[in-house]
Amino acid sequence: MEQFELHESPLEGFEQVFECYLYNTPEFLKANNDLPQKHFYLMDKTAGKYLAHIAFNIENDLAVSPLKAPFGGVEFAEGIHDNALSKFLELLEKRLREQGVIEIRIHQAPDNYTSQETIDKLFHHSGFELIQERVYQGIDIDEIPLSEKMHEMQKRRLRKSERELFVFKKYPKNELAKAFMQIDRWRTMAEKSLSMTWADLHNSSKRNPKAYHAFGLENEHGLMIAGSIVVRVNENVLYHFFPAHYDAYNQFSPMVMLMNGIYDWGRKNGFKHLDLGTSYVHKKVNSNLRTFKERMGAKEYSARSWRKKLN
Repeated sequence: MEQFELHESPLEGFEQVFECYLYNTPEFLKANNDLPQKHFYLMDKTAGKYLAHIAFNIENDLAVSPLKAPFGGVEFAEGIHDNALSKFLELLEKRLREQGVIEIRIHQAPDNYTSQETIDKLFHHSGFELIQERVYQGIDIDEIPLSEKMHEMQKRRLRKSERELFVFKKYPKNELAKAFMQIDRWRTMAEKSLSMTWADLHNSSKRNPKAYHAFGLENEHGLMIAGSIVVRVNENVLYHFFPAHYDAYNQFSPMVMLMNGIYDWGRKNGFKHLDLGTSYVHKKVNSNLRTFKERMGAKEYSARSWRKKLN
């Protein structure tokens, strides 16, 4: 009797032993697009657990994980055996082929979420083609203050903002719209438009009430001079999603103090990593943005995308 089975919904009484990303949840995908969803779970009948999961959007004969999100792909238990993951890929390919899919595209999480070494090797051996590799940057959240991880230049900028008595704020849920609108204005003026409208984010926030958080930096008069919408990707990771600042305060580099505050908030609330995303602008790496993140103490990670034709 087979130990592993593929199911399109989790079985009652089975324990989930992997970390789930927001981007793979049914509610996030409902807010993300109107396409059909397909979820596949790898069940270990012997252990009474489900070990892996992937969510696809189906567009005609194409299955994409995910269609519009930073990443999705296979999420799996730490220490899962190669045989189990290999079986999972085999079973989901067979099921998708039976359902009329002729091409699969999978955008895996970057290495800072979980090691991708095993799944990368299995994609390659299963006939998947590597179609993209993108650089992400992130900062581990631990007992060391962010101010001690920064480059000396950033430390000076942090002290400069502190002398101006700028105040870090975590805004309540009912001020998410206000913060978003201000960030959107700054980004529009800088010709760096947001990838979501307020209607999109509001819809997603209603469906995922714990996912979106607004942070800001205010001057001594209570004027917001920098802000960010931060995404709770899972219980361990915060994503610095939509940052922006008021250009009249460029001399103070207020984003340094804002990120320092977000790091401290994450540490106090049990998060382990601050994901700073990529540094691509118009599909090219922006060297200034990349350097800024490095000087904030960020390390670089890779996220790979895979494709396989099933016909």
